[in-house]
Amino acid sequence: MRWLVPVLFVLIELSPAAADDAAVWELLRGGGQVILMRHAVTTPGVGDPAGFRLDDCATQRNRTDASRADAKRVGAVFQARAIPLSRVLSSPWCRCLETARLAFGRAEVWSPLSNLFDNRAREAEHVQALKAIAGRRPTGGNRSEVAGRLAP
Repeated sequence: MRWLVPVLFVLIELSPAAADDAAVWELLRGGGQVILMRHAVTTPGVGDPAGFRLDDCATQRNRTDASRADAKRVGAVFQARAIPLSRVLSSPWCRCLETARLAFGRAEVWSPLSNLFDNRAREAEHVQALKAIAGRRPTGGNRSEVAGRLAP
């Protein structure tokens, strides 16, 4: 996965150890990074129900109240540390969009972040788009990408 080298993966653990990593926070404060984040927790061991639709959140596996609070805490940490975000891209899944909106106040659907778990037909196209965006440094802040499971 050589193409992922330019991407800065930030695993946000809301713990003192992560909060003390001044070098990472300083890098993010300077902008120009791509931040890839997975959606907040859903009910463990539960998949999307049969017949789910992307255009109807009520038909999907969604998030718990605790995970909504986690997403808000992520946003509060970014805001408290003055981390600039120029764009917030998200998978079209409701759990990803909600995570992005709760954390960062906005989300722009970007289909290459969509789940490829049971439909790999567009995998090459998605990988190519991810390579392209990961290879470009954003200007005017960082770019946050909220995804579900990109591949098994």
